[in-house]
Amino acid sequence: MNRMIASLLLGAALCLGPAAAFAAPPTSEQVDRLLTVMRAKDTVAAILPQIEASQRQMVQQLTAGQELSADQRAQLDRTLQQSSAAVTRALSWEKLEPLYRSLYSQTFEGSEIDAMADFYSTPAGQSMLDKMPLLMQNTMQAVQSLIVPMLQELERDIRNAAAAEAEAESKAKK
Repeated sequence: MNRMIASLLLGAALCLGPAAAFAAPPTSEQVDRLLTVMRAKDTVAAILPQIEASQRQMVQQLTAGQELSADQRAQLDRTLQQSSAAVTRALSWEKLEPLYRSLYSQTFEGSEIDAMADFYSTPAGQSMLDKMPLLMQNTMQAVQSLIVPMLQELERDIRNAAAAEAEAESKAKK
């Protein structure tokens, strides 16, 4: 009986084993090639100005209709500059490259990396890469159109709650 179970397990291992044996992790060279043909470094550089523009647009939408003094406007500009600088530092290629390498190596097999590199080397793959910044920009704008009204509603709710609390405190003091 034990021999029969052992034979069944051995047979199953032999059937399933070859699939696992061919799943080789990518080499550094494979990941290098993929990141190069994907123009990953250039893509990161192109995204940063889009993020900054998106932040500015969001702030404009949040402050629309509000009278801001010169000092308030200057403070807002400084805050945006600090935020942009922080984003630029956090999303620099020097910080993202090791992250990309690790993520691609952990996620994909060597053969999958090769297939992606082959695709991105084609005219269709290069066209996709060319259009990716526009897709990202359009995506960010679409997401903002969802987020800004939500933030405005949240701001209104916070103001209403603060006003209600102030009114309750005022009544309690009387």
